[in-house]
Amino acid sequence: MKSKNAIKTFSMLFICLAIFGSAKAQDSTKVEQPTEVKSLNKLKLSLIGLSYEREQCVGKTTTIYGAAGLIGSFIYQTTITFDNNYNLLANTDTDFKIYPSLNAGFRHYYNFEKRVKKGKKTINNAAGYVGLDFLAIFPPKTGISNQYNIMPQWGFQAAASKWINFELALGPAIVIAQSKTYFDIGAKIGFNFLL
Repeated sequence: MKSKNAIKTFSMLFICLAIFGSAKAQDSTKVEQPTEVKSLNKLKLSLIGLSYEREQCVGKTTTIYGAAGLIGSFIYQTTITFDNNYNLLANTDTDFKIYPSLNAGFRHYYNFEKRVKKGKKTINNAAGYVGLDFLAIFPPKTGISNQYNIMPQWGFQAAASKWINFELALGPAIVIAQSKTYFDIGAKIGFNFLL
């Protein structure tokens, strides 16, 4: 009887040591998460553009950024007229062009510290942010005037890997083009490849 109890005791001890050892091994390989935002160099690939961006840390949870690249512009225009017999005529033109662009702004990561406390991933500035984005588009000698966009934005970055971020930003936009001001909804979606 004593040998059966000894075998059971050693078996239980061995299982406990194996579980504790594997838990300890997992803890030792756990990556320490950043506790404040970092400066990053990014190659941004969005739905309609490609650019290089430098995001510079200026505070514990605040960054400024500047970018230069190419942006696509899809133009959809419908003109509705009436002929002499009051028939409705609609003419639709579409066009897609790629223009050089400059971009600048700032981001305040409002939930960075909360994510750190909860043990969530914060590498590559993976957190939600609010900010202000300035975009300038420069059509080269096409008869189209320069366009300037100002967009208060809400967005987030999520770390897909050590070298890739997913980013989404949304907000109302003020568009200034051809000496006129328009209101729009702005959105940016894409991937950042960290350099």
